[in-house]
Amino acid sequence: MNVTGIFGHRRQIELLERMARRKRVPQTMLFAGTDGIGKRLVARRFLSSLFCAADEGPCLACPVCSMIEGGTHPDFIQLSPNERGIIPIGDEEKREEGSVRRLIERLSRRSVSGLTAVIVDGVDHIFEEGQNALLKTIEEPPQTARIILLASNGSRVLPTILSRCLLLKFHPPLDPEVLEFLLERGVDAATAGLVAPFAGGSFALAAALADNSRRGEVIALCREVARYLSDGDVFDPPAEKVLKAAGADTTLDALVNFFRWNLVLIETGGHPPAAFDGLALEDAGKLFGLVKILLALKKGQSHNLNLRMGLKGMLYSLHPGGEYAAGPGTSA
Repeated sequence: MNVTGIFGHRRQIELLERMARRKRVPQTMLFAGTDGIGKRLVARRFLSSLFCAADEGPCLACPVCSMIEGGTHPDFIQLSPNERGIIPIGDEEKREEGSVRRLIERLSRRSVSGLTAVIVDGVDHIFEEGQNALLKTIEEPPQTARIILLASNGSRVLPTILSRCLLLKFHPPLDPEVLEFLLERGVDAATAGLVAPFAGGSFALAAALADNSRRGEVIALCREVARYLSDGDVFDPPAEKVLKAAGADTTLDALVNFFRWNLVLIETGGHPPAAFDGLALEDAGKLFGLVKILLALKKGQSHNLNLRMGLKGMLYSLHPGGEYAAGPGTSA
């Protein structure tokens, strides 16, 4: 299998290659692991290799590969969440494009090439009714079908689906792999070293934070949190700027990853490098509490929690002697 541009996941790739050589590729597999670590790329590259005639396929250049890459191959189907972040079940009669019922209908057709490949990019983003509708297809897929389900949260996948898939777990890559990924994208070594602890093993997050302005706002918020917890008396987070530059999800993911990295470093007897002066903390107790707070804020995002106000209230519990600097339209 052509692994150009794929970083990490060597064991998973070796297993997939072995199954392909033996012509024992399961009809349905579930790739499970956190977002942004490369599951989708591995799934796409592996299924593409089943179509491409090259020895180390996919070659990414032949007409078949070009159609797959361009999204025009009639037998290569990818289903992804819509703008609301879900994959809908769809109307039983209309079977709209991008819905579970549309996928089921397409799988009922005879393939053009003799193989139908499917990636469901976020089976955990399908509500229970939709997963139940998909279940029959997973139980009795067409003989020519090969289906890969992707999930970042396995607890949201029905046990009946889990029991009918070969589960392949994907783990976050190590920092050296994230650094290699960034360097190949033209990011300088100093910046890559600064980004890696914020990325937490997510290539997608690392790529997002390689942007100077986005990273700068995230670091500014990180610096203000660290300053306040260390010795500050007024907490004045640049929340509006960071939300505009990076968004709530990216911001919270980056902060959780960084302070978790900081905590592990302190608890194992290490010290943050000089590049993180003013960002990292030395108090393991405060770090542990901070990570818990940030994880709670992440959970609250699904309820439209105000990031600025949430940080104000929760961080006060770690530094009760401090105050909060009210921004425009807010009160302390």
